[in-house]
Amino acid sequence: MNKTTDQKLVNKLCLVIFFELLFELLAINFLKAISEYNNLIFLALSKSLFLILLIILNKKLTRQQIPFSLKLNREQQKLIGVLIAGLVLIGLINKKNILMAITIGLIASTTEEYLFRGIVLVALLKLSYQTKKAYMRILIPVIISSMLFGLEHFLNLYAQNLNLTIIQVCQTMAMGYIFASIFLRTKNLLFSMICHFSLDFIVTIFWGIKNDPGASMTYSIVPILIYLILGSIILVPVLTEGSLKIKK
Repeated sequence: MNKTTDQKLVNKLCLVIFFELLFELLAINFLKAISEYNNLIFLALSKSLFLILLIILNKKLTRQQIPFSLKLNREQQKLIGVLIAGLVLIGLINKKNILMAITIGLIASTTEEYLFRGIVLVALLKLSYQTKKAYMRILIPVIISSMLFGLEHFLNLYAQNLNLTIIQVCQTMAMGYIFASIFLRTKNLLFSMICHFSLDFIVTIFWGIKNDPGASMTYSIVPILIYLILGSIILVPVLTEGSLKIKK
């Protein structure tokens, strides 16, 4: 890639993010206007349309080859089997939230991973190829994509106060870091989707869709640190390789 090609990719990536935000804003305002903002059916429908839009935008604009495969080895199949069993057991703890947890987990893990890890991170990795330090070619895109992922959650201001939204933005930035690390380590978007789904599923099972206006950043420091530490542990082998080849 040359500078002209790089600039074109940056412009197209900005367009994708612009259209993504525009769609999200229109969808949120429409659902609020018809008083269906927290309706799972309408939410699932809007996110399904959102995913279709992202696929079209990627095909027409950024054209990133997103590594995604359902072909797993036996160890991976066993690991996912154990995870599913664990999630089922957790779901039985609070059955009334299980449908909500599955729905929110699916719509968030598919759309957000496709956009921020599949399109954004892969594009940023291509743009950072000229960075002198090899490990920075990977780390910088991971950090930027994670920050964009977190900042996108400022859209939650439509449903909650600024304090809680800032806390969620900080948490999701750290979550984005671990999702990106898993994606790059496995070279398969499926695994970051599974991790994303699992976290959202567990949170929703225990707390549902709850907005705590009195939430404090103090209580978020521990999970944020855990995400960052685990993400770094997962990412270190990729950074030490100094290069990254993601295949479709």
